Amino acid sequence: MKYLFIYSLVLSTLLWAQDSTNNLLLSLDYNLQEENLQEWEKTPHTPSSIMATKKQGQEWRSFWVDAWNRGVFNREQVREVVQSAQSYGYNAIVVQVRRRGDALYVPRLPNTEPRLSNLEKDFDVLQEFITESHKVNIEVHAWITTFLISTSTLPKSTEHVVNRHPEYLSCNSEGNQKIGEGYYLDPGHPGALKWNQQVVMDIVQNYNIDGLHFDYIRYPNQNSGFNQVALSRYNQEHGLTGKPDPTDPLFSQWRRRQVTDWLRSMYLQIIQEKPSMKVSAATFASRLDAYSHRFQDWAHWMKEGFIDANISMNYSRTNERFEERVDDILRHSYSRHVYMGVGAYLLPQENTIEQLNYARKQGSTGLILFSYANNNKQGKSQWLESLQTIHKEVLYQPALVPDMPWKKTPPHGNVWGQVTDSSGQAIYNADINIPTLGLTTKSDSLGYFGFLWLPLGNYKVVYSREGKNISERGVSVNPGKVTNCFFGE
Repeated sequence: MKYLFIYSLVLSTLLWAQDSTNNLLLSLDYNLQEENLQEWEKTPHTPSSIMATKKQGQEWRSFWVDAWNRGVFNREQVREVVQSAQSYGYNAIVVQVRRRGDALYVPRLPNTEPRLSNLEKDFDVLQEFITESHKVNIEVHAWITTFLISTSTLPKSTEHVVNRHPEYLSCNSEGNQKIGEGYYLDPGHPGALKWNQQVVMDIVQNYNIDGLHFDYIRYPNQNSGFNQVALSRYNQEHGLTGKPDPTDPLFSQWRRRQVTDWLRSMYLQIIQEKPSMKVSAATFASRLDAYSHRFQDWAHWMKEGFIDANISMNYSRTNERFEERVDDILRHSYSRHVYMGVGAYLLPQENTIEQLNYARKQGSTGLILFSYANNNKQGKSQWLESLQTIHKEVLYQPALVPDMPWKKTPPHGNVWGQVTDSSGQAIYNADINIPTLGLTTKSDSLGYFGFLWLPLGNYKVVYSREGKNISERGVSVNPGKVTNCFFGE
């Protein structure tokens, strides 16, 4: 039976049609240098008092199944992926279900994103993965490309967000909307955030997934984020006019906040709907580059518990660079999970094995390959041989999915809410505080706010603006729950 399975995989490889061009952006080899750390980075902070220790026999093992290559285009390919995962030592699959603003699932209102054009009408890729994977106790994490919304070739569908809402697109300081490998939604435009929110919650509410995985949850580079609505909001907030320099520190921090605020709100909405769901993000391995050039402050996300797992895209052709990054990433795990991503597509098999072993030795909670069908430097035709070799050398012993203690036995609770005016419009930058805990935050561009990892108990939440208390609400914080707290004028 084993040989029949291998024969069928090899045969399907020979029949594999030419791949679509893969426009995925590579994680560049930036040289990691020590920098002047912010104060919050100097002292490790644990959002939960329960540490994410890894028990013997526990290791998260996965591969990204991208929607540019084999693995998602028919039921046979889905079953092949699941069988491969089961045979070669993996306990989770991260499958791309939103490629570039198009769906590999069945959208439900208010989510109106178009389906990927070359899928059969009745074929639900995500549901097929869930059905097949859960039969053999393999997790399914739904991978969405968050802000990168189109390749350099614009989509034709009138339902695509690019065509329905071109005003949501980001641009650079020269006004060009195509940035790098394609077109991005601008995190500084509230409409773009609302659109993405509807996509995420559609998937979370209607599919029995184990995790939600955010990719491209960032700006493309420093010279981006110059959407007219975003610029107007920035200038109004800071009493400025004109256009800031792409490297302006204040504008950089403002852009970081737009991404972080939205992620915080999404995390709370997701775990309110399904408390056990795992939320992860694909992050640039260079913390400096992520923070300064992509406005992706993943170390802060880990520190505050806005994600459960950092899935680092630690793609490097050199082991030395890979190892430097592993050590830095793990130093900034703040007791959350780290699943180390290895760029197997860049590497000969021996380097992939060395990098996987190093990440394991240093204490990474999990390992993940990029990608399932493009997993070695020798070419995609060697994908099966590569999986077999990695299984033989690294994943030969079975492993359970590691526990997340803050989800299994949560000692804390959360508060999430929104501030709106008398017409129901969101109020940005409202001051929200919990006086007895000394905690203060501000509402985001959709009016949302949140407090995570609060001690259990009853509290008063106060909404104020321009130094005047407007309203207050009593809340009860319960273990692992998200308590609503909404303010309307």
